[in-house]
Amino acid sequence: MVIHSITPPEMLMEQSAQPSLETRPVNGGYLEGRRTPGGFQMTRIWSTDPAMYLKKEYTPGSILPEQMGK
Repeated sequence: MVIHSITPPEMLMEQSAQPSLETRPVNGGYLEGRRTPGGFQMTRIWSTDPAMYLKKEYTPGSILPEQMGK
């Protein structure tokens, strides 16, 4: 089989399963991330409030306590 695509071949083949992401509401928007034993690890912010992007606790990769954002 020949596949004509601009996408790299490794992106077309099966990839390992990624951990599922969760979305949690917070004041001013939503946080996306995954649950870890230490808490909720942030991957992305969805907000129209520019001040949310400047808060250190919402930095991608930071771990929030489980009760936060529920």
